[in-house]
Amino acid sequence: MYRIGIDVGGTNIAMGLVDESYKIIEKKSIKTSENSSPKEMIRAIADGIHELMDSSDLIEAIGIGVPGTAELDTGKILYANNLGFEDVPFLTELKKTLGPELADKIFFENDANAAAIGEYITGGYDVPVFVMVTLGTGIGGGIIVNGKLLRGCNYAAAEFGHMSINFDGCDCNCGRKGCFEDYASAFALVEQAKEAMKDAKESLLWKNIENIDELDGEKFFEAVKAGDAVAAKVLDRYCDYLSEGLTNLINILQPNVIVLCGGITRAADMFLDKVKEKVARDVYSRASRINTEITLAKGISDSGDVGIIGAALVDKM
Repeated sequence: MYRIGIDVGGTNIAMGLVDESYKIIEKKSIKTSENSSPKEMIRAIADGIHELMDSSDLIEAIGIGVPGTAELDTGKILYANNLGFEDVPFLTELKKTLGPELADKIFFENDANAAAIGEYITGGYDVPVFVMVTLGTGIGGGIIVNGKLLRGCNYAAAEFGHMSINFDGCDCNCGRKGCFEDYASAFALVEQAKEAMKDAKESLLWKNIENIDELDGEKFFEAVKAGDAVAAKVLDRYCDYLSEGLTNLINILQPNVIVLCGGITRAADMFLDKVKEKVARDVYSRASRINTEITLAKGISDSGDVGIIGAALVDKM
């Protein structure tokens, strides 16, 4: 039997056919921007499901990880600021589109909760308090306590990205100021680099690009690795932002482990030690015998696959 996992991101909608060993045997991806309305997105996801089912019709479950608040009892996305969705009957309409033969196999969950479920199950974690922080276009999270996902009274728990780390800071599209994701997401890091390179034409950040909008995370970390001073300064500041948010989470939750995931963690060797050092200095429990371990996803080896495999497993928790 197989499962289908669908990870709806701010940039891409990633889909995959997952086997019983939690391996993705087929993938596809479409641009979120090209399917930005609820109707367009639902149609595109339905088409993708049918394409994946061409490889196998032995489908046990279809799971979807969506940004924002996924209200499980109504099938609605109540609010997803990065998609511009509000009170969208997402799951209900998708079931209608796919038809009754698949409707009972479809489940959805907040995308970061899905990632947490996937990593927790595949990584074999045996800890009382597990926290996942997803670093992508925004920042999401998931909290699992004694093997149970903490969804909150309104299914909106663990929206870590909308914890303010600077209440006089930049405007967030959620309506607040200084939100964590506006400073410490992968998207925010690239934006910070673009700002810094405007007045630094000698920077290696300009290497092999013709205009500033061509800069991406991969090119940024290439400049860091090559010893570019401008890129290094941006990364140091980014580490401060990321550390600040993680310290807040530890002070509030005191988890046994915080797992970081997302494509940016492929370059973790360039920043994770700095983040750990700062958190260790600042966290309230720094004198305690036991402190939170900050680590990378171990259950799913490719950070880009966490969302797909997690979505495929959402009905298990």
